[in-house]
Amino acid sequence: MRIGLVGNGTIVRRFLKDAAGAEGAETTAICVRERSREKGEELAREYGLRVFTDYGGFLRDEEIDAVYVGLINTCHYKYAKQALLAGKHVICEKPLTVTAAQAEELADLARERNLFLWEAFKLPYGPTLPAVREHLDRIGPVRMVQCSYCRTGKAYEEYLAGSVRPVLDPACAGGSLYDVNVYNLHFVMSLFGTPDQVCYTANHGKNGVDTSGTAVLQYNGFLAVCTAAMDCSSDNFTMIQGERGWIRTEGPISSASRAVLCADGKEQVLAENPKGGSLEPEIREFVRQFQEGDRKSCCEMLKHSVQVMKILDALKNGI
Repeated sequence: MRIGLVGNGTIVRRFLKDAAGAEGAETTAICVRERSREKGEELAREYGLRVFTDYGGFLRDEEIDAVYVGLINTCHYKYAKQALLAGKHVICEKPLTVTAAQAEELADLARERNLFLWEAFKLPYGPTLPAVREHLDRIGPVRMVQCSYCRTGKAYEEYLAGSVRPVLDPACAGGSLYDVNVYNLHFVMSLFGTPDQVCYTANHGKNGVDTSGTAVLQYNGFLAVCTAAMDCSSDNFTMIQGERGWIRTEGPISSASRAVLCADGKEQVLAENPKGGSLEPEIREFVRQFQEGDRKSCCEMLKHSVQVMKILDALKNGI
């Protein structure tokens, strides 16, 4: 599968690096803004890419099968839609869009045109989530779920100093809900489906962005409490508590290093994922679906992505 990339940020660089190890994936071109041409040419030299500064010309390139959209959140819908209309398959960074209506429109467009549309997030393609799902019944009826994904970094340091990056700019759909807590939502909803009720309470920065917050998802018989932050750090984990035991994943759920089960007083390691931060497994799966024409798997994940966007819509009302 020949992949053209849009953008030149950190996630695009990671995608290029990890795609090099994914059999069947070939990165062929990159599209950047004119003012970022130098950065684009630097990546082109390193990875053997052709450089475009015109998105229309990029989409007309017949040596591109799929477009990877690695731009700020508010650009996902526009660039993904244009790519689908041009007959390209699309790999779009999370969150897929910034509203559920946009996500549904893209999903419908992909189905109508018999194209693949993937939301790029690592969780479904590593060993952690399948292991948790397989052993969930061993802990009995679930009563509580806790998810913590809290991190600080250079973006927040710059924010405090007065320089606002898109990840902390509400005008760019930045903030802890869309950039961090979305991982927790994907985890919980992958296991338990759509919650009955939701609410969101957040801490706000000087520009109104949610720098940290907690989403509470109410299911029949239990609650899932999802906390995420960009203004503080924590021991990141998920914990599923049942009447007969618990399952815990260690590290940020986007790249959890392992999953542990405790049932009947005995602990058991269910899965280990030392390279949890790699994008290679998801890229390999996208290539497999493309090569085998497995649209069923793609559609199942896309339905899940749309449901997550609907819950994000509901939670956003609490910001």
